[in-house]
Amino acid sequence: MIIDAHCHIWDKTLITDDLRDMLNIYARQLNIDPSLIIDVSVDQLIKDMDEAGIDKTVLLSLDYDLILKGNLNYKQYNDYVANIVKEYPDRFIGFMGIDLRREKAIEEVERCVNKLGFRGVKLWPVTGFFPNDSKFYPFYERVEEMELPILCHTGVSPPRTYLEYNRPVYIDKVAVDFPKLKIIMAHMGDPWYTEAIATTAKNPNVYMDISMWQCEFKWLPALLYQTLFMAKQACGAHKILFGSDWPIYTTLASLKEWVNVIKKMKIPFALKLMGISKFTDAEKKQILGENAKKILGL
Repeated sequence: MIIDAHCHIWDKTLITDDLRDMLNIYARQLNIDPSLIIDVSVDQLIKDMDEAGIDKTVLLSLDYDLILKGNLNYKQYNDYVANIVKEYPDRFIGFMGIDLRREKAIEEVERCVNKLGFRGVKLWPVTGFFPNDSKFYPFYERVEEMELPILCHTGVSPPRTYLEYNRPVYIDKVAVDFPKLKIIMAHMGDPWYTEAIATTAKNPNVYMDISMWQCEFKWLPALLYQTLFMAKQACGAHKILFGSDWPIYTTLASLKEWVNVIKKMKIPFALKLMGISKFTDAEKKQILGENAKKILGL
């Protein structure tokens, strides 16, 4: 089974001026046609999944309206994603988006699980909060009790958001204080990937996904492979999850291409000279889906 553990969904009717400006900046940075990431659909995502052989995809709702204006508030966005999951239950798994500063954050978790059937939580600290702030501990306690995994953004963030809140090391304190809480760090913490690897290696309940690393695959592939092998050596392949961040970064490498990066990965000659071992077929299967399957309890 292949599982994409990091994907977003919207359609052009949801795109306000704030969001369009942000996506247009992304498009200029990636040197792509903006319509490729603005005018997207569930049908296109399913088509891309089928071409790549992806069985299931985790759809991540985002709570961004404390910093960016949108056509949906955070509860409505959770409902929007839930309706897609309900329509395609065999293909999608829903993660709710909640800003930890919300007064009724715990109530929204319970609503999203009990009424909408979500399987996890997406945190986006780029809007302006440190995830290791102790005032959020009642939230983590409840999520841990409900045995929900958290996928937390780490690394670079979009224009008009805050970079300082995204360091992987902020996950360390939460992981230590809530050892039964499974936490996935998005994007392997890029550009703080060594910090992400150290945090993941140290904490049994912390994992990383490889979404957004299509940039390195396109422009600096040696860094991608070096980081993957570094992560394997330090953390083990069981701590790495496949993720795409569709639709934005799949403009650089399609879902099929991105799956094949893992399926056909061979150790670079320079790393082979250093004595670093290759990824086995079993380890590639772990990354492509087995790890996510265990975390999600599928």
